[in-house]
Amino acid sequence: MSDLDKWSINNYKIIGNYTIELNFVDGTQQTINFEPVIGKGWLSKLKDTAYFKQVKLNDGGNLEWPDGQDFNPEALYDWPNFQQIYIDDINSI
Repeated sequence: MSDLDKWSINNYKIIGNYTIELNFVDGTQQTINFEPVIGKGWLSKLKDTAYFKQVKLNDGGNLEWPDGQDFNPEALYDWPNFQQIYIDDINSI
């Protein structure tokens, strides 16, 4: 299985206003609270909880919102090591 394959999400569940539980094809699971990384720039629309809940899996097995907002699948898979990168990115806006 390639990295791109293992990063594909096969199931997800919204479990809070900004929190999603992700299940990846290799069996890895992540529970991610997106609140610290949304609200500015390209992620500003996700602050609206009704919009946030419109997330779907795209054809590539990644989370995507109606206006095209998405997160790098590698980052979602390894969120503890990538969250600060997203926080730093939105704080630089």
